[in-house]
Amino acid sequence: MNIIGKIKSEVKCIFMMLCAVVISFVSLYVFVIPSNFSPSGVDGISTILYEITNINIGWFKLAINLPLMVIAWIYLKKRYVIYVAMFTLFDSFGVILLDKLDFFTFIPVGLEAGEEVGYRLIASIFSGVSLGICTGLMLKIGCSTGGIDIVACLVNLKKPNFNIERIISIICYIVILCSYFVYWDLTSILLSIIQIFVFEWTAASILRKERYALEVKIVTKNPEVIRDEIINKYQHSATIIKAQGMYSKEDYSMVITVLDNKNMNEFMNEMKKYPDTFIYFLDGVKVQGDFHFGKDIGGRVSAY
Repeated sequence: MNIIGKIKSEVKCIFMMLCAVVISFVSLYVFVIPSNFSPSGVDGISTILYEITNINIGWFKLAINLPLMVIAWIYLKKRYVIYVAMFTLFDSFGVILLDKLDFFTFIPVGLEAGEEVGYRLIASIFSGVSLGICTGLMLKIGCSTGGIDIVACLVNLKKPNFNIERIISIICYIVILCSYFVYWDLTSILLSIIQIFVFEWTAASILRKERYALEVKIVTKNPEVIRDEIINKYQHSATIIKAQGMYSKEDYSMVITVLDNKNMNEFMNEMKKYPDTFIYFLDGVKVQGDFHFGKDIGGRVSAY
């Protein structure tokens, strides 16, 4: 990728980060704080401390995240830490600013008990959706919202066999359990759990396009031409395996690749140029790691 391409890519990443951070602090202030339940992670710890001290959540988010940033700078990738640090600073000061402005909150004052539970349930659901969108955007740019994610990454460096998602889940549920001793309200715990389920579903839906694709197998006598199509046009790689027809005993090649869902119709139309080609594909293949191509080398693209 050339310099201009890298700059455009980083500008896009910064824009997505800013969108994520606005969604994060607005959701926390509008939905979570007035609903009296604790979200997971650092937001949950900060919310608990806010309930005890009545000091703005933003200051606690800064106090917890800044030491983690220092440790992360030593052990984790610098780009990751820079983006997480920017997210944390904007997120924390965003909550502080909304409080200073006495910004709108979702829960009206003076509700009956039954009405209040309904509002709190809606707030839990929508805060889960917002958190899922925020997390999905940050993961798309190769970063995270910080906090517990940093702890999990640091643990994973020392214990690579540990499951990061499991570490995050355990910490989050411990935070939610502790919140009961602040609110003394089982409903608050249930609202927190609902938020987590909605958040996980939303984030998974956003990332599905990035993590699921189509496995395509092409039996052909034109492997090099099809290989060039896949690499140069669709920016993916492929594996070529020598094959033989069972009935005809003619020599063929099998080209195996993984393509994005959005490219499949166009790819199938392109393959009509090769009438002696047989194609089949499997939907919903889970993909781990980057399988796109990144930079030009001598007029061709290479994997990163």
